[in-house]
Amino acid sequence: MSHQGLGRKAGKITLLASLTCLLLAVPVLADYEPDPSAARATVPEQYQWNSSHIFPDNEAWRAELDAIGDDIPKLMEFQGRLGESAAIMLDANRATHDMMIRLYKLYVYAQTLYDVDQGNNEHRQMQGQVAALFPSFGEATSWMEPELLEIDPAVIRNFMAEEKELAVYNYYFSELWRQQEHTLSSPEERLMALTGNMRSVPSDAHEALLGVDMQFPDIVDGEGNTVPMTVSGFSGLRSDDSYSVRVQARDAFFGTLRGYENTFAVLLDGAVKSHIMSKDARGYDSCLEASMSPDNISTAAYRMLIDTVRENLPSTMHKYVELRRKVMGLKGPLTFPNLYNAMIEGVEPNYSYADAQVVIAKGLKPLGKEYVGLLTEGMDPNSGWIDIYPNEDKRSGAYSNGVLAKDIHPYVLHNFDNTLDAVSTTAHEMGHALHSVYSNRNQPPIYAGYTTFLAEIASTCNEALLTNYMLAEADDVDVKLMLLNQRLESIRLTIFRQTLFADFELRFHEHAEAGNPLTAEYLNTLYAEMVKEYYGAGFEMGPDDECEWMFIPHFYYNFYVFTYATGLTSGLALADEITAHGDEAAQRYIDNMLKAGSSAPPLEILRNAGVDLETPAPIVSAMKMFEDTIEEFDRLWTKKYGKM
Repeated sequence: MSHQGLGRKAGKITLLASLTCLLLAVPVLADYEPDPSAARATVPEQYQWNSSHIFPDNEAWRAELDAIGDDIPKLMEFQGRLGESAAIMLDANRATHDMMIRLYKLYVYAQTLYDVDQGNNEHRQMQGQVAALFPSFGEATSWMEPELLEIDPAVIRNFMAEEKELAVYNYYFSELWRQQEHTLSSPEERLMALTGNMRSVPSDAHEALLGVDMQFPDIVDGEGNTVPMTVSGFSGLRSDDSYSVRVQARDAFFGTLRGYENTFAVLLDGAVKSHIMSKDARGYDSCLEASMSPDNISTAAYRMLIDTVRENLPSTMHKYVELRRKVMGLKGPLTFPNLYNAMIEGVEPNYSYADAQVVIAKGLKPLGKEYVGLLTEGMDPNSGWIDIYPNEDKRSGAYSNGVLAKDIHPYVLHNFDNTLDAVSTTAHEMGHALHSVYSNRNQPPIYAGYTTFLAEIASTCNEALLTNYMLAEADDVDVKLMLLNQRLESIRLTIFRQTLFADFELRFHEHAEAGNPLTAEYLNTLYAEMVKEYYGAGFEMGPDDECEWMFIPHFYYNFYVFTYATGLTSGLALADEITAHGDEAAQRYIDNMLKAGSSAPPLEILRNAGVDLETPAPIVSAMKMFEDTIEEFDRLWTKKYGKM
């Protein structure tokens, strides 16, 4: 087999026959073919989300923008009066959270316009206008927590006993008291609030540079056609069936990033400096503690994840690299152009979005009729929840925005490209969306959102249940190999790759906290060294591969990537519980986690759902699943293809 790693090809007829059991009653395949370079106007409206479910039009949005601008200062009328009575304290808290919901609706509406057409200056301006209100809101409420902390806790407890609706805030008050030493005075909190817009500049600039201003060279596909390289199209091109396309995609993308390496380094340095400023102002020992402590998560949990994954690298990631080399017939080391493509070419069929709807509904059936009913509603293009296909100037990747309102559905951004990964991503994002639906419908506004630590669990649980279902239904070796490959990639990308990111993020923060600037040379060198450590001696980096860190937006989210790894670890454990124990485990998960929002410490919420992440056991279990999946893939592949 050549260095290009053509892999083994499976018969399409056998494969499609085997998939029939998975796709019974699939609607007619959609006519629309995803195209990352297509103009937004050419994407059929039925596949676009519906912003009018938040505001009927831009004029209504602008009217609310003006109204909120007038109403925000009115929150100051409560200043100095919180201790007067339970009624006033309740009214102040209600007014604050009502304003937060109004602001968030403004923001999400603008986001639904801008993120699908980032070259549109009007939509960019709208997003900027609402973003400018948040510091004003922060300033108008900056006095509130310092004032609450000046009131004797016994007085607040008496108020809660007197006013039943105020008693809902009991957990909020307990967390406020826990964090008291890191809460500043009213004038200091006001100054912190005023820095909000400035601190978001590095992230905003990174998004604009990468998503709009940067131009990538075209590449040539396997049929000799010129294909434009875009940020949203990169993930599909890096896993293309053609080795030549994958090499071109790697070189064009990372090579272009290299030309902006100093700009990317300055932007990241700016983001980290803002984290350091917050850490110092609030009296935390580290940026990591400043990020973890508000969610009541110990920094030890973060480091435990990294340590446990690194200890298991020889039996997991390094073995996976060797498996890829074996299956692809590579005599030399594995390289980036052979890292994302399917290990057996010609096996994976195209999945239309209609296919995805059917398979996901079947795969998540263990979560019960109510869940599947909400899921079906959300995935329906006509529901207005989801923006399905890629287009020119659309934000890359996928996300779900929960809106934090009982009367408005979530908004899911997608870049569906007819792959199995896109099917899995759909299940993932709908997991976020339904987590928001359950939280919003079962919690008061103050607890309706869920913490970053819990954010990736519902999504990854869905992915795991989907894979379990498809593996159980598959009766063909090639289908099983395809699905095992997908499971390996899901764990590689979500646990190992995100832990690498979390490790990288911790190291560059510690480097900056020691007084060092984050230069392109330092970041490139560190990232290259870590990739070599995580992937092992069987993997070799290309000349520009070390630039990969430059296009990862999550490094601006303040230690968020950690939650992807702990999320999948927890999601795998919950999926196994639900698969093994059925309705009882599913209902415990829905009642104790999806409906819980942020109404208790996140580790407690997760433990009540069935997973204890205060021990390394769930992480070790995920490592074992990865190792077992490598061995199962190797056994099935060797039996069918090893002697060819």
